[in-house]
Amino acid sequence: MINAVIIDDEPHCIQHLQRLLQYHAQDSVRLLGAFENIEQGMVAIEELKPNLLFLDVQLQGETGFDLLRQLDISRIAVIFTTAYDQYAVQAFRFSATDYLLKPIDGDDLMESLRKVTDNINKKETAARYELLFEHLDHPPGMQAKIALPSAEGWDFISIDKIIRCEAQGNYTLFILREAKPLLVSRTLKGYEQLLENRGFFRIHHAHLINLDHVNKYHKSGFVTLNDGSTVEVSTRRREAFVARITARSR
Repeated sequence: MINAVIIDDEPHCIQHLQRLLQYHAQDSVRLLGAFENIEQGMVAIEELKPNLLFLDVQLQGETGFDLLRQLDISRIAVIFTTAYDQYAVQAFRFSATDYLLKPIDGDDLMESLRKVTDNINKKETAARYELLFEHLDHPPGMQAKIALPSAEGWDFISIDKIIRCEAQGNYTLFILREAKPLLVSRTLKGYEQLLENRGFFRIHHAHLINLDHVNKYHKSGFVTLNDGSTVEVSTRRREAFVARITARSR
């Protein structure tokens, strides 16, 4: 049984989540209480000792991140709830941190609960939160890492070490500088959305490349990357690719 606490400053959001938990997860989640600000939340966490926290991003002029920084993040799981803060959501995705968009959907809630239940490695949980803080504390232009699920757990990879990503069905193969390739159980489209503003470009339906690793563009429709590999640029993407790579070199 998971012991949970809600921290949210909107009563109707608390009530909605309570109803969802009662309907979908009454046999697996015991709700210990709901609180409306960071001060109340900290007291509740100390006294009730929950192992799961539903934490709103915006809390009466403060943020849920302010509370999280005060916790021993290795001993409690967190599912963030947000009405959509683009910057925060991007940080969640890079760090593979669980979040739910309001209004919360029952199926999404159950998927997040499944992930929380499956995630028992406290060291990796702490590392993902540290990566979350790194993305929140630094602007998008700075070097960053991304959390990638592997068979053994999680790999935390510097984005500048990713040479390219290759679609393999419902999986994505990451080709890395000075490291073995890494096969990840997520589609290339998901990583395209995550990395396109970090200097990556999808040159082909099966290939997403890091533009910093391009050595040469061949007019016949190929690029050579600095690991020596040659990758096709699809006909319909060539014009946009040339415009993008040319703009970066100015």
